[in-house]
Amino acid sequence: MKYTLVVKPSVTAEASKVYAYREQEKKGGGARFLEALSACYLEIKDNPYRYSIRKGEYRHAMLHRLKYRVVYRVKGNRIYVVQLRHTSRKPSKKFGP
Repeated sequence: MKYTLVVKPSVTAEASKVYAYREQEKKGGGARFLEALSACYLEIKDNPYRYSIRKGEYRHAMLHRLKYRVVYRVKGNRIYVVQLRHTSRKPSKKFGP
């Protein structure tokens, strides 16, 4: 089955903030983050059921070698990315730890 990835605007806004922060901290850090995020999106799109359900219908995928996770859910042939979160932040009540 071919899946379509739907990213919430709030996730895109958070990714922009993370990019700017990481680029400010270290030149190239933002680009590394975007590469890891793109790779994570491709993994999710290729096999959305690879990651187990963490809470309710939400699954969590980690960015490679970075402490960020992508929270998403699968409905039919669509994958809804609902959150991008640093793992040291307080866990979300809705999406789980």
